[in-house]
Amino acid sequence: MVMERLRPHYPPVYCELNYETPLQLLIAVILLPQNTADQVNRMTPRLVTAYPDTAAYMQANRTDLERAIYPLGFYRQKAKYVQETCRILGEKFAGQLPSNGYDLTQLPGVGRKGAHVLMSELFGEPLGIAVDTHVHRVANRLHLSNGRNAIKVENDLVVAVPTAAWREIGYLLNQHGRALCHTHQPACTACPLQQHCPSAEL
Repeated sequence: MVMERLRPHYPPVYCELNYETPLQLLIAVILLPQNTADQVNRMTPRLVTAYPDTAAYMQANRTDLERAIYPLGFYRQKAKYVQETCRILGEKFAGQLPSNGYDLTQLPGVGRKGAHVLMSELFGEPLGIAVDTHVHRVANRLHLSNGRNAIKVENDLVVAVPTAAWREIGYLLNQHGRALCHTHQPACTACPLQQHCPSAEL
């Protein structure tokens, strides 16, 4: 019911990060925390030109790489993550991205949330449901979960939602949290779920 009512109000599921190759998406995933997708997307073209493959990242001067991503938050740590991840890809995976969630989560700067994105977008096999602050908030308000942390919310959602819909439900709850179901002053009167939401402010 939730997905059916939300689906007409948001674009079809898409990846907010611009990329043409798996490596480009991987780098964008590492750069994303504490930044918006738009901020990372503005950086992508210059990185693609300067660092076309894993070898280029590995051989880059760390200071130059830091300078290239300086506008983004935690640029020193992220430059380190990028180079360490590219080294691991070169040494263990012949320069290619592994196609399983466990190996992806072991890459510096990726973690479970990043692996969700990579597995869903590149391999069509989501690890679960990516839960950010928007998904967490909306799921709690709809009583889809009473979890106080992302792990509990995800566990509740994956039980309630068929595997084939995991990516879409995460996307729709995220979009709805951004558009209407705000942290403060949710736009309940404009919400397509108002009549079915136990937290609606009527």
